[in-house]
Amino acid sequence: MTEPGAHPDRSRHAGALRKIASLGYTACVLATGVLIPEAQAVSPVRQLTVGVPAALPGYEVLDDSHLKINDPAKRSLMDCVSGKLNAQITWLSYPTRRVIQMLQAQELDMIFPMGFTAERAASMLQSSPMWQNPDVLVSMRPVDMRDKSLRIVARLGSPQHADYLAEGYASVSGAYSYEELPRLLARAQVDVVVVPRSIYGEQKNLWPPGSIVTDGRSRMTGIYLSKQDPKGLLKPLNESIGRCKASVGKK
Repeated sequence: MTEPGAHPDRSRHAGALRKIASLGYTACVLATGVLIPEAQAVSPVRQLTVGVPAALPGYEVLDDSHLKINDPAKRSLMDCVSGKLNAQITWLSYPTRRVIQMLQAQELDMIFPMGFTAERAASMLQSSPMWQNPDVLVSMRPVDMRDKSLRIVARLGSPQHADYLAEGYASVSGAYSYEELPRLLARAQVDVVVVPRSIYGEQKNLWPPGSIVTDGRSRMTGIYLSKQDPKGLLKPLNESIGRCKASVGKK
């Protein structure tokens, strides 16, 4: 029924516009009678700068600032996470200590991949774990890790180096590169090398013949963000990791 004083055509027109708006169309009709759909909401692309520890076997930052990941499963997972975040990533490679300093200074948005430690979690935000990467112990003879006189070496700045340095061993040294570790073992300068399992696998041909590999401590790997998290990345990042682990793992 038309309101008193209202023009019938105008009343019908207003009703049509209300119906159009409820269906998700703009309240506008062109002279041709064509309806214009509302613009769909599009999430903005996140421009992120992510640091990668330098000389990390299995990972290489290319000249075009893209990251090459050798392991197909890890590559698929990281591709999925960046896709869920709608992120365009510029990858940069620096020594481990440097990328941590840059993250804390908010010169980087994230660091990947990083082994989780309580020490790192105290000064940076830790993402949900992406995968397990336990330590392995490489030696030329069977060893008892309860023997505090063992000469142990790990990469300088790594979680393995920090952990064993705090364990009270008489000698815990740090090598500047992972490639140096097999050479130290071959020259009998150390008794035990501690490395992530993935690193051992990447440089398997470098270890001296007859070396013994035993399981070490369990360890998780993921991403670190600065404590301030100025871009509010932690929540969407963790949601993306959870969804991608579920979907990529099914393929």
